[in-house]
Amino acid sequence: MSLLCCFLCLQINIEVNALANIYYSYSGSNLFFINPGFANPSMSRGLLGFPLNPAGLSGSDNFEVMVCYGPSMKTKILTEFAVPFDTIAPIIDTVKIPTDLGIQQSGGVDFFGVLFKIKGWRLGIGVQEGDYIGLDFSAVTKPTADYEINYDYTFTHADIQGIPIGYSIPVHIEFEGKGDLILTADGQARFKTNTLAFAAARRFLSMDIGLGWKITPVLLRGSFYSLFNGALRTIGNVLVEPTGDWTINASFEAEIDADSVIDLQGDAEVDFYLSSLYWGLKKEWRYVSIGLCGEFSFPTFINGDWEFITSIPTEFPKIRIDDDNLVVDTLNKVISGHAKIVVYDFERDDKVAQDVIEDLFLGTGGITAGINFHLRRFETGLFAGINSSSDGSYLKMRAGLNVGYRTFIPLHAGVIFHFQYFDIDGIPVSALPVISFGAGTDFNIKKFNIFLNLSGNTTQGAASFIIPGIVGGEKKISVLMSLGIGLRFHF
Repeated sequence: MSLLCCFLCLQINIEVNALANIYYSYSGSNLFFINPGFANPSMSRGLLGFPLNPAGLSGSDNFEVMVCYGPSMKTKILTEFAVPFDTIAPIIDTVKIPTDLGIQQSGGVDFFGVLFKIKGWRLGIGVQEGDYIGLDFSAVTKPTADYEINYDYTFTHADIQGIPIGYSIPVHIEFEGKGDLILTADGQARFKTNTLAFAAARRFLSMDIGLGWKITPVLLRGSFYSLFNGALRTIGNVLVEPTGDWTINASFEAEIDADSVIDLQGDAEVDFYLSSLYWGLKKEWRYVSIGLCGEFSFPTFINGDWEFITSIPTEFPKIRIDDDNLVVDTLNKVISGHAKIVVYDFERDDKVAQDVIEDLFLGTGGITAGINFHLRRFETGLFAGINSSSDGSYLKMRAGLNVGYRTFIPLHAGVIFHFQYFDIDGIPVSALPVISFGAGTDFNIKKFNIFLNLSGNTTQGAASFIIPGIVGGEKKISVLMSLGIGLRFHF
């Protein structure tokens, strides 16, 4: 028995939807609409922005505790994605998977902090959420597959007992059929940064000064698992044509039994910690205030690993012939009767690729400046900042404008641009460049300040107005603005 050529082509039709959710969060931008002091260093006051400008701590009461919460907003699109499996395995064509796609700003606690006074110093401790990007994907479907198999094959005694030992009969086999598969897929990815800040500040020569320390864990996690399995089975008439001087009058049925057609899995894990020294200055006059702050993070090592495993069938499965009802006439070179051809046990090619990630992150340096003008009840401010590393592996930019009107319930509004980029061992990990916009207010109830704001951003806007036109499909849910809440207790 010898097998010269085999080609299997699948056209797969998925009947059950998959689920995919893209998550993101720009907590620093969200906090800007709680109070501009979180982004404009000339307006930082107390816990309002001390992770940016520690000098703002000195303009506070004796004790403060504050928590800020940003709720989620989501756009949902019913669409379809094409998965090019033909680039991985030659036996499977591109697969189109209907998908419920969600693009969502993750809600949660954006900031929590405590401030207290020791003699002439104000001390602050707080946790501020950083940028967050996430992806979840899952699918358990039962697609049907249309397939065609063409064999250039040679019948021998090992295949059909009636063929004498030493004889060989070259044939060409063709058949088409349908079958059921089960597609199981599950994947997730996470990129997240948080900041734990400690700082102290006091007033010196009519200027507020502050100094602090930040610890920022940077986490990158990813995993993926996908399996096509089940049974491609068919029973029907099959065309078997001799390519030599034999005649085949027999009728053949065929059956395909193929389990675990494709198995893919991979995971990656990277983590490191940035340790930063940061400082700030703030000066207030009657009609204007200015703020300047900066930070420097020390070099650190990036540690992690990744692995990708593929298990893919080759072009050469095994073949078995049920020849109990075949008659072989060697004198006239004729095969008659009927039999079944069974294609089974697709030979698999397992490959493992893996590596350890060990790299030196050189550290970063940066500065942010802001100015705020206030005249009677009106105020307006501008700010901009940049942080980068010397080797280009990190970049963070932020700039914005705030305006306000002071009355018994103050109002403020603004717009902020934000971008942050990491290159982790050659892997670009980036928050999307985003412009956020919104307005807010705050009011007092005894010792409590309550902050409310309504904000949106261009990422969610793109999810609602641009992405549906790119991926196609039908938009089902579109939430473009979210309500943020902050609560501060002080005395």
